[in-house]
Amino acid sequence: MLRQTSKCMKNILVPFDGSGFSQKAFEKALEIAEKFSSQIIVLTVLQSKVSDSAGISLKRLQEIQEEEENEALAILKKLEDQASAKNISLSMKIIHNPSSSDGIVAFAANNNIDLIIMGSQGKTGLKKIVLGSVASGVLAHTKCSVLITKGTE
Repeated sequence: MLRQTSKCMKNILVPFDGSGFSQKAFEKALEIAEKFSSQIIVLTVLQSKVSDSAGISLKRLQEIQEEEENEALAILKKLEDQASAKNISLSMKIIHNPSSSDGIVAFAANNNIDLIIMGSQGKTGLKKIVLGSVASGVLAHTKCSVLITKGTE
């Protein structure tokens, strides 16, 4: 049974926004990947700032986008050591999408993702909401399995 299950978990996607909730999801992904020799793909979705861009030049918008990508990459690089210590294959992706949940769902569909592991809330979620809007959107629209981890910020 475990061998069959491991084939189903070859590619694990972890949406990561730097929150404690996403860190907990990453730790769960490490645990599962170690058991099933899975590959982890950590995904950060940067939401487009185009709607906030009135009066900003295209050049400045590109600079802002690069700054955001560099900040996200610095956060993601810290995860490499954790995966490396457990000898787990890790790749990192940064995409731009006005909707985090749509970006995650599209990425999963286009990249043969078998399992998405994500936190119950993230930086965009309100503490009063039991399940964040991004997690709800992913659950509602993805075709692969989703594991939601609970944790505190």
